[in-house]
Amino acid sequence: MSNDETTPRQPGTADEFDRRDALRAIAAVVRGDGIEVDADSTPARWSVAVVHEVVVPGTDRKLKLRFRVALGPLPDIEAELWGLMTAEEGFGRPQAKTLGKRVKAACLSSAAIEKARGRVDGWFASMAQRANGFGEAWRPKGFADELGRVIGFGGRIPRLQTLLDALEEAFSTAAARAGLKVRRERLENASGLGVYLDSFATARAMVRKLRLFVGPTNSGKTHAAMDRLAEAPSGCYLAPLRLLALEGQEALETRGRACSLVTGEERDVRPGASFTSSTIEMVNTSKVWGACVIDEIQMIGDPDRGWAWTQAVAGVAAPEILMTGSADAIPYVQRLATALGEELEVVEFTRKSPLRVQEERVPLENVRRGDAVIAFSRKDVMGLRRELLARDHTVAVIYGALSPEVRRAEARRFRDGTADVLVATDAIGMGLNLPVARVVLSTTRKYDGREERDLNSSEIRQIGGRAGRFGMHEEGRVAVLEGENINPVRRALTTPPVPPEDPRTWISPNLTHVEAIARELDTDSLAKVLRTAGQELLRANQTFRMTDLEQRIQAATAVDRAKLPLAERDMLARCPIDVRDQNNLRLLALWATNQGKGVRNSAPDAAERFHHRVGTDVELEKAERAVKELTAYAWLAYRFPDAYPDMDLCQERRAMLNAFIERTLAERSLARACPVCGTRLKANHRFRVCDSCYAGRVEERQGERRGRRPDGARGPQPPAKSGAEGGHPQFHHPLPGRKGGKGGAGHRGRRPAGG
Repeated sequence: MSNDETTPRQPGTADEFDRRDALRAIAAVVRGDGIEVDADSTPARWSVAVVHEVVVPGTDRKLKLRFRVALGPLPDIEAELWGLMTAEEGFGRPQAKTLGKRVKAACLSSAAIEKARGRVDGWFASMAQRANGFGEAWRPKGFADELGRVIGFGGRIPRLQTLLDALEEAFSTAAARAGLKVRRERLENASGLGVYLDSFATARAMVRKLRLFVGPTNSGKTHAAMDRLAEAPSGCYLAPLRLLALEGQEALETRGRACSLVTGEERDVRPGASFTSSTIEMVNTSKVWGACVIDEIQMIGDPDRGWAWTQAVAGVAAPEILMTGSADAIPYVQRLATALGEELEVVEFTRKSPLRVQEERVPLENVRRGDAVIAFSRKDVMGLRRELLARDHTVAVIYGALSPEVRRAEARRFRDGTADVLVATDAIGMGLNLPVARVVLSTTRKYDGREERDLNSSEIRQIGGRAGRFGMHEEGRVAVLEGENINPVRRALTTPPVPPEDPRTWISPNLTHVEAIARELDTDSLAKVLRTAGQELLRANQTFRMTDLEQRIQAATAVDRAKLPLAERDMLARCPIDVRDQNNLRLLALWATNQGKGVRNSAPDAAERFHHRVGTDVELEKAERAVKELTAYAWLAYRFPDAYPDMDLCQERRAMLNAFIERTLAERSLARACPVCGTRLKANHRFRVCDSCYAGRVEERQGERRGRRPDGARGPQPPAKSGAEGGHPQFHHPLPGRKGGKGGAGHRGRRPAGG
């Protein structure tokens, strides 16, 4: 032990350690009054806990705020403390109690407390003033509840500034929400989307009757609606597909009514016709009709295209609106009819021929004449086609990449017996009347463009309902291929539709809305306008919600650089291209740029490479893409004939390509070719690419490992091209259906849908 530790302290002396102990003893006496001391500082600094009750502006909610106020040093107390410590009797508990009373009196009477309360009251007054600027968007009761959670601090008592910072942060968060709501309301009001129904003045001025004909496929609901339409003095038939629009035109003409056809890419106007059959996006809401039939009304719930059905139901000016489709549409139409304030009559139809679930799985070798085998990608359709051809079937195919003309030709081959089996995607779910005896699903999963998921019950009912056409088969059957699960099919066909979680219908901004939002945002960027509309508008609307605008935004980004008015860019962004294909986006951007410069765009000339009779699998896919490009050109040519003057040539090339595709699909065996160089492959060639291209790729890779390029040049290897332009990304892999490959029966339905 040191001498300091063993030597007793002399009376009348004290040091810093004694001072701190004495301060802590005093603090212990007054702690019950919320008073604390920082004994380590010189001089000591005191603080006190304050309780202050406030009323949240705009409510009757009272909050008790607890915070700590820093009072600083107490010089008189500090001087008296040293006097007591150096007195002969020293500093003990009696002295701590005596001094504690003086500390309490000094702290609780400090002017700093009232000043602190004034700061809190001042903050609430400032908050109320700032909140007034948000009008009805501000929810004071909700904010009071939020403040109640904020001021808890987990049982701790914060310093005043910490409390004020927390209050300000809570207000900033709430204000941001309210400000966003104000911005949304301002944009909705400015654009007219907030009062969407008012934009259809002609329809709103009429007394209309809404009739909803619901029932499964083969129930006669569309036939009944067309009979009623034909009785009207004039009318329109609206369909989701050009194929259905063609059938609608024929159905009206067989009932003795001249009918024009209007789709995105063509106009077939019959002189004197008072009826029109069109795709639903081409609906005319300014003309007064005698009646209207809106087919496949369940599509009103589709996030991509449902807006067109909402527009038609809300906007067609006709005293009678007849809607036909499945019962899945009922909740959506009921919500919309309530918003319209119009009478809705629901008429239920029953299927004319029974539809049964076949419990036994179907091996591929047991597929028989009259069956339709369903897959969900072009690759799987073509793989199944190849396997069924190898089993001595004749096969027709239908998938989304085929033009309506080719789909109709393939359906005709199946209908007249030239093909005994149909292999198709869910593209057969609408627009084709086919003599299918049995629908066989190769999988119950699909990739929908966003994710791979299970088929929903509505999709299964729509596809399965194609089996057992009335008048051709006594009953229809729905089955699955061997190895697949029949349970989803059984549930879909034996249970009623499940109501949607959100029955609001979809809407999409038209040109008037787009221009108004652009003015409000003070921008000329179409992509920015659409992105704002998609992210901010209609969040709280009770009737409508904004459609998925992502594809339109991507197209808008491609055309925004063109020197064109906003209205023309908006029309270009609606062009029916596949935005997932970068080549299509580049082509659209080129067309827009030329249009802005006043340079005429010529029709795509890829069709000139397909003058031979039939092609290979690679040429077939290229021809399908070429048809899509020509379709997009025709769509634009109808709207901007001066900028796209080659309509006749476009239609000629499109017809030539469709004939080439039809002939190729009708071939017994589809010739194979290397996707890199186009060289024809033998039927038994194991790999997708030819040996020459594979050898070139191997040499390329070896050159990369040695740090030099195959051409002998130094430096990094240029990026490999894909598809027909260069090195294939997956060179030697087996074909679909072959052992060890990635496209056999065990992998069907696992890829992006081509249909």
